[in-house]
Amino acid sequence: MADSIQQQLQQLVLLSDSVEAGPSGGGGGGGSGGPGESGGPGASTVEEAMEQLGPLIHSVYRTNKQKLFRQQVELFAQRKDAEIMKLCGNYHQEFVQSVAQLLKVRQNTSELQEKVVGLNAELQQSGKALYEKKAELLSLRREHRNIQRASEAVRAGLHVVHMVARFDEQVATKEYHGAIKTVGDLREATAGVRRHAFGRLLEASLPKMEAKLQAAALSDMKDWLFGLKKTTRDIGRGLAERMGRRQVQWRERDASVRERYFVSSAVQFVLDEEFDQDGPIAVDMMPLYQCLYINERLGRRAEFRRSFSEDRSDQLSLILAAPVQFAIGHLDALEGMLHDVIGFFAVEHTILSSAPDFCTKADVDALWDSGTAKLTDVIARNIQSIRADPDVSAALHALLTTFTYVMEENAYDVRKLRELMLAVFGT
Repeated sequence: MADSIQQQLQQLVLLSDSVEAGPSGGGGGGGSGGPGESGGPGASTVEEAMEQLGPLIHSVYRTNKQKLFRQQVELFAQRKDAEIMKLCGNYHQEFVQSVAQLLKVRQNTSELQEKVVGLNAELQQSGKALYEKKAELLSLRREHRNIQRASEAVRAGLHVVHMVARFDEQVATKEYHGAIKTVGDLREATAGVRRHAFGRLLEASLPKMEAKLQAAALSDMKDWLFGLKKTTRDIGRGLAERMGRRQVQWRERDASVRERYFVSSAVQFVLDEEFDQDGPIAVDMMPLYQCLYINERLGRRAEFRRSFSEDRSDQLSLILAAPVQFAIGHLDALEGMLHDVIGFFAVEHTILSSAPDFCTKADVDALWDSGTAKLTDVIARNIQSIRADPDVSAALHALLTTFTYVMEENAYDVRKLRELMLAVFGT
């Protein structure tokens, strides 16, 4: 009976093994279902095992062999345990080796992790040093750029300072043309240093430098005008003496024609030109032209022209305001005044000829009319003294005649003077 139960249990186990081996075992058809699928070979085998297990249990309980059945089941289980132990013993060494390899791999992994962590720390340390070096390099580059900018600013500043020093030197040595050019160069150079306080200060001082240059040139011109007082008298005396020599030539050439005295001096000059050995009287006009040039460059031409005109008018007024006496032995003051007037208007004629855009003929004519009126007033106030003394009258007539000829030769209108002489002397 026990053998029968054992055999039946063995069959059940075999059936169970066939169920487990069915899906991966024989046939290998890719389209077959699993053991749990309806209609598959595994399902029919399980059903067969269950069908055989039922009668077996029924037979055991029917014959009261439960104890024997349990014993057989335990024996069957023990036998299977033994088989399992045997199977495990066969693969134990490989399992242990695998576990040992796994532990070794784990250890190697831990070591590798530690190395990675250490390498990461080293990389971070190296990166920190590189970052510090990079930051230091950027700082040095900024410093180098700042140094370059500072050097450029210093060079530009030195260039400007040298120009300022050259300007002061040029003003001191009266090189005004160079000084005005230096001011223009400074105006352009300040554009490069305007962002610095020094450049802004220099730019603000440019008008003062221009004013300094203008004042220096104007001062020279004032000195020239002051010195021109003596020069104009020499010029007037020279022109009067030249005209006196011509008058002598006229009288010697034709003493019988009295009216010769009143022939136009321009005609007489043409007639006597071949005998005239005197050259033109030169006047140094450089201070005036220089001052005019500077004021033109500075845009102050109109202001300078007005100031110069006022100075010349004042100077003529001073000449005609000089005290004179109409008595024999005291006509030198009058003669000197006439020489001053001749020299004054000879200079005006030179300015008009050389700088017509600065001094117009209308301005000179207006000044001449003013001078003629003042001279006429001086003679009119002393008409009684002049007519009372024939010697004074003759001397004054000679002086005015020479004066009239000289002024007519320089293209001035002498009709009022002729009328004055006619009214005073009757000739």
